[in-house]
Amino acid sequence: MEAPALLLTIAVLLPLVGFLVLMFVGKRLGSPLAGIVGTAFIAGSFVCSLATLFSWVAGDPAGLWGYGHRAIIHTWPWIPLGTFAGSHVGENPANHPGYLDVGIYIDSLTVAMFNMVTLVSTVIYIFSIGYMRQDSRFPRFFTYLCLFCFSMLGLVLGGTLLQLFIFWELVGLCSYLLIGFWYEKKSASNAAIKAFVTNRVGDFGFLIGFGILVMRLGNATLPNMWIALGSAGAGHAITLPNGTILTTAMLTIMGIGLFCGAVGKSAQFPLHVWLPDAMEGPTPVSALIHAATMVAAGVYLVARIFPVLTPDAKLVIAIIGLTTLTMAALIAVVQSDIKKILAFSTLSQLGYMIMAIGIGSWVGGLFHLITHAFFKALLFLGAGSVIHAAHHEQEVTQYGGLLRKIPVTGFTFLAAVLAIAGTGFAGYGFSGYYSKDMILTHAGAFATLATERGHGGGYWLFFALPTIIAYITAFYMTRCWALTFLGKPRNQHLYDHAHELPIMWMPLVVLAFLSIVSGKMLGVQEMLENAQVETISLCTSIKAADPATYHGDTTFNGFDTSWPKSAESSGDESARPAEAQDAGKFLASGEHLVQTYVQWAFIVGIGLGLLMYARGLAVGEALLRIKPLKWIHTWLYRRMYFDELYRFVFVELVRDLLAGMAGWFDRFVVDGLVNLAARVVKGLAFGVGLNDKYVVDGAVNGVGAVARDIGAAARAPQTGRIRMYVTVLMVVAAVGLAATVIVLISR
Repeated sequence: MEAPALLLTIAVLLPLVGFLVLMFVGKRLGSPLAGIVGTAFIAGSFVCSLATLFSWVAGDPAGLWGYGHRAIIHTWPWIPLGTFAGSHVGENPANHPGYLDVGIYIDSLTVAMFNMVTLVSTVIYIFSIGYMRQDSRFPRFFTYLCLFCFSMLGLVLGGTLLQLFIFWELVGLCSYLLIGFWYEKKSASNAAIKAFVTNRVGDFGFLIGFGILVMRLGNATLPNMWIALGSAGAGHAITLPNGTILTTAMLTIMGIGLFCGAVGKSAQFPLHVWLPDAMEGPTPVSALIHAATMVAAGVYLVARIFPVLTPDAKLVIAIIGLTTLTMAALIAVVQSDIKKILAFSTLSQLGYMIMAIGIGSWVGGLFHLITHAFFKALLFLGAGSVIHAAHHEQEVTQYGGLLRKIPVTGFTFLAAVLAIAGTGFAGYGFSGYYSKDMILTHAGAFATLATERGHGGGYWLFFALPTIIAYITAFYMTRCWALTFLGKPRNQHLYDHAHELPIMWMPLVVLAFLSIVSGKMLGVQEMLENAQVETISLCTSIKAADPATYHGDTTFNGFDTSWPKSAESSGDESARPAEAQDAGKFLASGEHLVQTYVQWAFIVGIGLGLLMYARGLAVGEALLRIKPLKWIHTWLYRRMYFDELYRFVFVELVRDLLAGMAGWFDRFVVDGLVNLAARVVKGLAFGVGLNDKYVVDGAVNGVGAVARDIGAAARAPQTGRIRMYVTVLMVVAAVGLAATVIVLISR
């Protein structure tokens, strides 16, 4: 096994070992030793991931892996397919006929994700030692964290969709345990149940898509899926080597079904309602969920299925992402709970990522996923430091002036605000500047292409709305920072007792550094671009190695609908989207649009935020005296009433409807049958009673009456008196004598 495969396998197993150790002896270790042990295991995973990164970048002398070379795939047969045994695509190194495989798949995206997840997780673990040190369930918290990280790393390393789904569900279980960690709080237990149930709705769609894939294709290894369906982006029906035809409608249904899983995990509209409530868990959990694990899993899934998505499926994905990023940003503007502001900012940024992949910005969406992980982890851990300093007060309206009390937290939080706002100019800036600009450049190119091809002006929404939200993002994040750290204290008692711990602000400094340099200096963009090259190389080599199965062209075109990074890199031979004859022209148009409309977004948004909130709430409260603004504020503060709508439709309406139907069924069917049976039985009992009374009892009583009457008749002459007997005897004798005399005379 190659060194990267071995190192990443160890990186996956270390958190699992940490989970097992803490599960059995964590309580004995206590605080803070249990946290230190858990941190040591995840830090070991980071070391393995970092070693893999160095070896991957260096490349193997034999040219088997590394930049510009093909990815690594190792699979082993696991579950027999039975009747689907013939539904596989060729006998190749990535496929075992007649089985569903398990295995590992490694490319530059895998390596980048491993380093991001383990680094952010390690920092969060260290922060948690200080944040959770007084909690009575301290060891249990780190036990769950270890299982959470094992699940996410296993998901990223998995070489098949089946493995991805297994670890996918394990990630969901861990989120349930951690969101409801303080289960004695009703709100926390409800939030955990809400997250779990909502994700099951999305996973139901995932299973539909996965079922179609396995039924038609068989073995669902990633390369097997890509090779067989890699031309789906052209929007035509696909004939598999086994003769099975997959229509565009079936391919679209399959793609949207698989995407439903991401809708649940990444909290996209309409399954977005669980993520804000997930703030009921400890703040380090929020950081882990929002930055490196659960919500990242959904974007990772969409990236992995990108080569098999039809244009219609991509359009649906882009619309869902656009809706989510717009809606969540508007809601974030008016929230007062610091963690919920950050939660809705996560929803909005996830919308950017999902929309990006939908419009073909594969590198842009994943680039933003990784840069976002660093500054979002910093935002949540900064919020955790503020909440800890404020004795668990979370309302920004109660803060003010905290920059003087917790300066490290304040300045590092500001770095994250500048990163998420896309602060930068002339090609230099914070991390979010590079990834968000790439997405908006590709959005402009996508809209220009759609317009030129006569698809209508509606496609400009994919550029216009994200651009507007870029301004709004800078505004509401500046509002959050200003209300927390600037101005005068609005709660003097809270302000007087605020302080920060070194073990909590040291991770913030690390994340602040990463939020600044991850966009340009870490080579993330280059790694993601090479991931496409490595996938193409692997799939092409597999097709070439099995000419009996793969007839004709041996090239792999699964990424032909993704955009290159810039107009200069488009080239005639790699013009994307494939429908465009000159991708460079459209990319140049997108770059011009960004330079014209987007590059000042952070200045306008930050400036307006400081103007309104640098001195407190006075300006905002004055605006709320305007009735229409007050109504809009209430509507947005109540999250556009989605929770109330879902409660009415899926709880109250369903409950009342089902209760009414159940009541009618109980009254007229169950009770009706019971009552009818009772009436029938009562009638039968009445007939049986008559028969018993007049037939059975009548016959018995009649026999008794006759016997009694005969006995009475026989008893009547027996008076027991001798004189009566002598008299009767004399009468009988006299009668007999008279009768005898008469007979004799008559003769």
